[in-house]
Amino acid sequence: MGELQECVEELRIEPIFDAYYVRVYRFVYKELQHHENAMDVTAEVFASIWRNLPRFDAERGKLSTWIYAVARNAVLNFRKRAAYGREFLEAVPDVPAPEEGTDDFLEAPEDERLGRILGTLSEDERALLVMRYCENLSNAEVGKVLGLSEAAVKQRYYRLLLKCRKMYGEAT
Repeated sequence: MGELQECVEELRIEPIFDAYYVRVYRFVYKELQHHENAMDVTAEVFASIWRNLPRFDAERGKLSTWIYAVARNAVLNFRKRAAYGREFLEAVPDVPAPEEGTDDFLEAPEDERLGRILGTLSEDERALLVMRYCENLSNAEVGKVLGLSEAAVKQRYYRLLLKCRKMYGEAT
């Protein structure tokens, strides 16, 4: 990632865009489950990154963590606008996200019970699972994105997994 750090220092967005576009789009798509909305929010994310790149401080955290924090905030802002009727928020996915395999447990769980359980989780709970298991962020990175300590993130994962296991057992 040294090459990307040079891009930050030189304020070049293109290599950062190339390295993170698909990952950011997939993250946003998993949150919104709608292609056009995900495309719009992803565009907002990179516009925000471009505007704020001079303020990024590598000593405070990794570039990827900062990018996911920007993406998470953009999703939250989109949902706020949608709640006020200024954005179209579709509950049913229209097209699959790019470069996704059918083994993605959040998108196409093979177990029908697991699919029902995932459908009952809150948006925050799904976001935790996406960041951890789809985007492979560490607890510390998730904590930075959500403004939580690493210990708080661990505790939330622990409780969420207990909740899912309990619901899975009850669904049998």
